[in-house]
Amino acid sequence: MRLSRLFVGTFTAAAAWGLAMTPAFAATTTVTVQPGDSLWKISHARGISLQSLESANPSVDPADLLVGTVLKLPTTSNVDAANSNGSTEAQNLYWMEHIINAEAGGESLEAQVAVGDVVLHRLESGQYGKTVHDVVFQIDSGHYQFSCVPDGYIYQTPNASSVTAAERVLETNDDEVPGAFVFYNPSQTPASSWVRTQKTIAQIGDLVFAK
Repeated sequence: MRLSRLFVGTFTAAAAWGLAMTPAFAATTTVTVQPGDSLWKISHARGISLQSLESANPSVDPADLLVGTVLKLPTTSNVDAANSNGSTEAQNLYWMEHIINAEAGGESLEAQVAVGDVVLHRLESGQYGKTVHDVVFQIDSGHYQFSCVPDGYIYQTPNASSVTAAERVLETNDDEVPGAFVFYNPSQTPASSWVRTQKTIAQIGDLVFAK
């Protein structure tokens, strides 16, 4: 589904709050959109913030990014901006670890990665927020999108496999469930739930992944 993903390095959960990384900035002033690209992916690959890339291309719709589109890259940057971007990457990993643990901590590594893929798909679409935190804590029609947020499970310390899964989601080209934007456990989901009407992509363990 994607040619590449965000490189986040080997941040630990503790580093998510205490360590900032200074990425290298591109020397070019434009970039051409390739298959599988998103503004979010391009911004992190180029070491710039998503907000600055969007500001440089106000006519581009993040949700409808066409292959071949030539994007302008911000021409100025500073150390503070670089550190801010690195901190965002660390926090993306931090919250990816937590959402995977809260939603699939007891599932297989494959299922945990798939849950992370759903979160990343939402982020890359540009319709659910600009960071993993935004996606996890999004409220729609007065309700959180993930039940682990109001339940408080989102704040539990991630187990080792959840940390591994989060790193795989953000660092590799693997995608266990291409195109999936939702997941649910059939045994815990009412028969009348709207999510059951979504096209199923795969079932991994106890979880069904759908569009």
